[in-house]
Formats: sequence, structure tokens, C-alpha cells
Amino acid sequence: MITIEVALFATLRKYRPDDPKGGTFRMEVADGATVAELLDLLGIPPAQTKLIFVNNVGRDEDHVIKADERVAIFPPVAGG
Repeated sequence: MITIEVALFATLRKYRPDDPKGGTFRMEVADGATVAELLDLLGIPPAQTKLIFVNNVGRDEDHVIKADERVAIFPPVAGG
């Protein structure tokens, strides 16, 4: 297991395991876990994500997460 930092933004905050009002938290995932597996662990449907950054670099869902990385997940945004 490795420890990572996860930041959920806007409507995705409701998927935070312990406090749906806060956006950033630390959690453990399996060594070699991908962003897609992280989304599954958190119960976030892939269609509800638009942008994923790992250590401030845009990444795809197949990116393998390493220990102490920060994963920021943003939903699609609409407005006018």
C-alpha cells in the first residue's frame, strides 16, 4: 500500500470518504494502482470527471500513481 493525497473539486467533493465538505485528503491505495482504480475506490463514475492532474501535470486514467503523489480531480463545468 502507498499513501497519496487526493483533491476533489466542486461536485466531486461529495465522494470524499470522511467529510463531503472538504476537498483534500490523504488515503492509501494499492502499490501500482491507476487513476481509474482510484476513481473506482472512491465511487466516482468516469463520466463525472473531466480533468485529472497528478502533481500538477495532466494525466489519463491509466496513469500509475506513485507514493506521495497528489491527484487532483475536476468535474466537467458548464456555465455562461
